[in-house]
Amino acid sequence: MSNESTEREKAAVTFAVSLKMGMTQKKPSTRKLLGTGGAEPSLGVNTSKPASGIAKQAKVSASASTRPRPPIPHEAPVGAFPIAGVNNVDKKEPITPSDITPSPIITNSRSVQSHMSGSGLSPGARPNANGHSTPQPLRFSFAMSPPTAAAEWKPTLSFDAISPGFSSSTLKTREFFPQPELHPFFFLESNYMIQASLPRSFYIIMAQHGIRHCCVFDFPVGNKWWSELSGMRKSTYIDIRAENSSVRWELHLKPSRDRSNVFGYICQHDDLVKLISAQKFNLLKSRRLPLVLDLDDTLVRLVGNERQRYVSETDAATVPHRVRRLRDGRQVVLTEYVEEFLEWACKLYEISVCSLGEQSYVDQVADVLDPMRTRIRGTRYSARQEYDFLNGGPTPQQPEATNGTPTLVNGAGANNANNIANLSTAAITQAIVSGDKPPTPPKDLLSLYAFCAVSKTPTDGLPDIGTSFALPLILDDLTQMWPPEQHDNVIVVKEQKNAQVWTVNLFPVVHHVLGNIHQEFFRAYDTWERARGLAVASITIPCNNNTNSANGSNAIDVAMDGSNSALSAIDFTLTTPAKTAFLNMPIPSAISCYKDVLRATLRDQIGVHAQPPPPALTASV
Repeated sequence: MSNESTEREKAAVTFAVSLKMGMTQKKPSTRKLLGTGGAEPSLGVNTSKPASGIAKQAKVSASASTRPRPPIPHEAPVGAFPIAGVNNVDKKEPITPSDITPSPIITNSRSVQSHMSGSGLSPGARPNANGHSTPQPLRFSFAMSPPTAAAEWKPTLSFDAISPGFSSSTLKTREFFPQPELHPFFFLESNYMIQASLPRSFYIIMAQHGIRHCCVFDFPVGNKWWSELSGMRKSTYIDIRAENSSVRWELHLKPSRDRSNVFGYICQHDDLVKLISAQKFNLLKSRRLPLVLDLDDTLVRLVGNERQRYVSETDAATVPHRVRRLRDGRQVVLTEYVEEFLEWACKLYEISVCSLGEQSYVDQVADVLDPMRTRIRGTRYSARQEYDFLNGGPTPQQPEATNGTPTLVNGAGANNANNIANLSTAAITQAIVSGDKPPTPPKDLLSLYAFCAVSKTPTDGLPDIGTSFALPLILDDLTQMWPPEQHDNVIVVKEQKNAQVWTVNLFPVVHHVLGNIHQEFFRAYDTWERARGLAVASITIPCNNNTNSANGSNAIDVAMDGSNSALSAIDFTLTTPAKTAFLNMPIPSAISCYKDVLRATLRDQIGVHAQPPPPALTASV
């Protein structure tokens, strides 16, 4: 009996010890649940557990969702597209420069702000990713989750960050689409903060790289902010969290022109910055500058017998070699020697064309000017929708007022809107020239060049080239079609006086000015680049491969060199003669070169032309 009692006591002690050890081992393995900033799978539930265990853990998760997330370091916000493998897009060549940091968007004075807050926070810097306390988010993968799993997602979007005073807007999901290459699991939350509205050029970047939409929402009918976004052909974006990832993802939202849908495009943050910067640096690498050519009354003029700015059919018949028929049956008269001008200019500039005509008109005119598509390699830009929206034009599928009163569009009655809708580009131009009130400028370089909206902080801490509107040039007969801050970019042309048939002289003055600007810019650019290289070399410190770069110092930036075999560090605090000399150099700018050409031309005219003063002034002396 004593032996049996001893054995029972030993068994009891062993059981107690094992129980205590089990409890001790289990305590550190407590799961970090969704909603608390953790990176575990949804609820962290083991499917082998009984239903009661799942219910208990779900309750714990619900209570844990109210805990504040740990802060994430601040990051300057900007949009982003696309990545290798996302939406069936592969990077066939490395984007250059490959080491570009996020960057703020410059301000725009229009009512729908088209800039990103320079003090924006990264997704984790707020109580949650979007500044709201939200219920448990939906965990969704575009590659693995069935699209119906997100059918009930209705995100509420706040405009407090960019347009205070606008009421929040809730988007209703219409459809999600599988994206086999988009592997991460995303957290679809209930509340988000709209980060910015972006100019059309950001969407052009997306379209040029074949990014497909992954979801569609119903357009929020009656919402003024979304209506302005659609009218100006802009897009917006929200931050969206990915599971087990520190990568910043964004969901870009683009309303359709007919205001029936909002298309969603998901992408990483950093890749759009790389693509935009690559767009600029590829231009410089090919030794071209961006040039925007206005079509109407600059390169072409419509044929017609109306009283506005047309070439009459009688006059057009006298210059048949300059007349071209468009696909829709209309005819245009080309500026004299325009084809020779385009053939020359395309070697020095990347040419885009713009017009207040509809997109189909722009495409047709561009086709007759460049049938082989070798001269106009840039954007074919129609600003007609923006003009109609800003200056009293109709909105697509505009609903009638319930009281029978014509619906107001941007302060204009519907009847007036319909009249504007039927105006030709010639009639619009005539109205602008003869009108007392200048129109709101519909054309914008931001709609053409995304790099005008992004100013990055270089990884070497030295100034960047081509920020704001420093690179593009515009050839147009009306400066008031462009925002005031872009008037310095415009080379203003005028029709030839006393010409029997309308024309604009592209030779010799325009040819001379553009040639000189290109020559002087790249002469300054080459000198600036050499000085920049010397400055970077003078503040670069070689490091051993075993050097620990994570030393908390903000002054040292460690980067791999071209061979990926050695490390080097850039000391931002170091002052060297080469760095000082570089910082004292003016940054090359096409606008500065344009002004230099104008000063030189005026100087030469002063040196050549002379005449006596007016008689009245002579008599008064």
